[in-house]
Amino acid sequence: MAVKPGEKASKRTQVGWSLVVFVWLPMAALLVWGKGGILDLIALRKEVRVLQGEVSKLEEENARIRAEIQRLQTDPAAYEALARERFFLKKPGEKVLYLGPEGTNEKPKDIPPPKALPAKAPPSDVAAPSAPTPLPQ
Repeated sequence: MAVKPGEKASKRTQVGWSLVVFVWLPMAALLVWGKGGILDLIALRKEVRVLQGEVSKLEEENARIRAEIQRLQTDPAAYEALARERFFLKKPGEKVLYLGPEGTNEKPKDIPPPKALPAKAPPSDVAAPSAPTPLPQ
């Protein structure tokens, strides 16, 4: 049985389309939607940009905090101002005026009253007397 020239080209075309459909098309789909594909790459790049933004914000905050630490270590007035603001400390002879809501002079309820300093503990190098331990028999 003889094969006509048109049938041979037709077979090649069928084989070519079969390769495209069964091999190249799934490979292209994996390249786009598969794990590690183009869509994953785009999402990862977006995540990298977001994380780089967070890193830059944290670096700025870190630099600000370092500058504040340096200022508190070198400037006694800044240290004193911070202690007065956060812990409601005052110098001897000063009075603290609490301005509550609506102009009342009541102390805010969320501020705990000042605590007394703890009594001094005995030196740690002096051991407290203990009961004698019985000797083994």
